[in-house]
Amino acid sequence: MNKMSETPLPLDRFVAEETSELIDLRAIGRAFRKHIVPVFLVSLAAIIATAAVYYMTAPSYLATATMVVERQAQDVVPVNTETPALTTDSPTVDTTVEILQSPFIAGRVVDALKLAQEPEFNPALLKEGASPPTTAAQQLAARDRAIRILGGSLSVQREGVSYAIAVQYTSENPKMAANIANATIDEYLLTRVEGEAGSTQRSADLLETRLEELRGEVLAAEAQVAEYRSQEGLFAASDVSSITQQELSVLNNQLAEARAAEAVANSRLTTARSQVAQGLTGESLGAALESEVVGALRAQRATASAEVANLTTRYGARHPSLIKAQSQLADVDVQIGAEVERIVASLKTEATAARGKTSSIASSIAGLQNRLAVDSDASVRLSELERNAASARELYQGFLDRYKESVARQGTETSGAKEVSRAAIPALPISPNPLLYIAIAFVAAGACSTAVVAGREFMESGLRTAADIEKKLQVSALGSIPEISSLPEVRKSREPIPWPPQFLIEHPKSAFAEAFRALKTSLVMAPGGRSAARRQTKIISITSALPGEGKTSSAICLASAAARSGIRTLLVDCDSRRQASSRSLAKSITFGLTDVLNGDASLEQAVVHDEDSGTYFLGQKPDEDTPFDLMGSQAMADLLEELRGQFQFVVLDTAPVLPVAESRMLAALADMVLFLVQWKKTPAKAAEIGLHQLDGVGANIVGVVLSRVDVVEQARTGFGDAGLYFKQYKEYYA
Repeated sequence: MNKMSETPLPLDRFVAEETSELIDLRAIGRAFRKHIVPVFLVSLAAIIATAAVYYMTAPSYLATATMVVERQAQDVVPVNTETPALTTDSPTVDTTVEILQSPFIAGRVVDALKLAQEPEFNPALLKEGASPPTTAAQQLAARDRAIRILGGSLSVQREGVSYAIAVQYTSENPKMAANIANATIDEYLLTRVEGEAGSTQRSADLLETRLEELRGEVLAAEAQVAEYRSQEGLFAASDVSSITQQELSVLNNQLAEARAAEAVANSRLTTARSQVAQGLTGESLGAALESEVVGALRAQRATASAEVANLTTRYGARHPSLIKAQSQLADVDVQIGAEVERIVASLKTEATAARGKTSSIASSIAGLQNRLAVDSDASVRLSELERNAASARELYQGFLDRYKESVARQGTETSGAKEVSRAAIPALPISPNPLLYIAIAFVAAGACSTAVVAGREFMESGLRTAADIEKKLQVSALGSIPEISSLPEVRKSREPIPWPPQFLIEHPKSAFAEAFRALKTSLVMAPGGRSAARRQTKIISITSALPGEGKTSSAICLASAAARSGIRTLLVDCDSRRQASSRSLAKSITFGLTDVLNGDASLEQAVVHDEDSGTYFLGQKPDEDTPFDLMGSQAMADLLEELRGQFQFVVLDTAPVLPVAESRMLAALADMVLFLVQWKKTPAKAAEIGLHQLDGVGANIVGVVLSRVDVVEQARTGFGDAGLYFKQYKEYYA
């Protein structure tokens, strides 16, 4: 659009900086303020709905019980094992958490507390006339349902990285919540103890069975050892030697003694024989042989020899006493000789006996050595049998010890965990949480309000402010015309809403009248669209995109405002379809616009003067049939030239642009075109199309005016428009 693109856009220069932000918070705030009523309503509805849900929600109570997993289980009865006990680690605690919230534990809790008979866990009991399940299938189904309901409200959590585990249950019944939380831990601990007891019992049973087998194996192995010893004669005299070895040791000692005795006997015999062979006296023999008899005889001989020596000295050789003494000495010598011979014979006998004994012992040793060699060969097999027996005995003893330990451990099993604190019956519910519901209410109100604002903004296609006009239509905004019913003086009055032109006359100091005076000033001061010579007279075509936008009332009020300011003004009704101006200003018209254009009447005959407003009016006769092309004919152009000479301000009330083509022809003939857009109603796209059509015929679009503006709402939502400050300057209007 050529002419529209040349129009300056002063307002954009002021809003450019404001709208250049990525997120315009002011724009968001303005949007909410603009839709404050629906926002308030949906927010109130959201708050009421949240409050209703809050009061309809049954209170829930949370009970918490705590247990701790022991890092290393302490056995009441110590178990002797080379394998060290495993300490509890993090995966073990996590596994315990999973077991606590498993269906198995839940099932034990259901059975222990008989939850399948509680309406909370068996909704079927809530029905009128319902009876507890009787058949096995019904009981099983009720139990499974109770397990699922319990699992849905049970929460088991590990306390950080510690070994403590919190078991929480939420229920509408505070006592039930505490009972289930405590029962969950109790059943877990009981399950662990029962599991340990069962494991211990199974171990004892298995060990007992195996002990019977091992006992038989030990007895068989030991019997085989005994039988083999008996067969081979391998009897042990001590732990380190056999009987043969013991006998051999004794015989070796005896042989050494016998050989020593033989050597002594042979030595004595040899000595005695040597002495006898040398012819030694009995005195020497007795000393050598160490015989008591010889010693006694030696003593007698010494006495006899002394007697003989004494007698020899005293008596002669033939003295009887000497002879007798010599005879006694000889007898003693004979006795000593006989005793020596006997001793020698005895020594010979002893030497012979010693040799015999030595030979006998040596022969026995040789036999025992042969026996020991045979026993050594047999002891290899015996050692193998003894090792087998010892191995069987050791294995049996090991199993026997384990069996005794298992029997001793029965009844002393531990769970590997302990309860730290039991759940107390909660006094206050955790839900509904009033703070949470308040937050939900505000969030819901905000979300609903945002949705309403976004929806209304998306659905809103009308124009609200001068900024909207200049931004969306790229045309200057000349002002806004208030809706009379929104003015403070009218809102306070209980009288019917007056006709706009009449209100303008009766309230010349109102905001409504001021709006038209401002619009008239803008049009009068605006440069003309024709030659400079014609700038004193302004022909303004007033049109809109669609019907019902206040175009006729605005045309009448604009003409009245111009006339009351002393400008000779003419209002021409150019809407041949509806003729709204003619019906409003004149009760009867003798000659109309069509008569003037056809030459059937002169301008002076057709123009009517309104005394109240001072406006001259050229209307149309009711139901007058006007040719379609008459408004854009040369006759109309000539009429407008004639009007320039008689009036200073000419207002053409034309039909809407989109439905009627003749409005575009009149716009092309006028000095300028004033385009009306109904506030918040006229779609921006419709206005854009209408302006495009006017630009297509070369019309001079001086600007766009918002009509029927609600000043109260505009003061609240009219960002980018002077109406935003209506409250500040409304005191100037009366």
